[in-house]
Amino acid sequence: MTIVEKAVSMLQQLPIEKQQEALSFIEFLAFKLGDRQIRQFPENSTAKKPEGSPRDLLKKWEGVIEGGVDDLSFNKQHMEGYGQS
Repeated sequence: MTIVEKAVSMLQQLPIEKQQEALSFIEFLAFKLGDRQIRQFPENSTAKKPEGSPRDLLKKWEGVIEGGVDDLSFNKQHMEGYGQS
């Protein structure tokens, strides 16, 4: 069993909250290493590449949350003094 297979097997046994925590830690490690040390998958990889832009992919979630926080950048009072020293 490879390291990846063992990690996936163990992750599947954890509650969803702990799975998210583990993913966050992996993302942190990848960020810490930087792009130069992260193994990139070859172009002929079996990994499915997303089709479309991030906006296109997230379009189906538009309007799902009702009563959420509005975009504060349109609130002039909120943006007053932003970016000024």
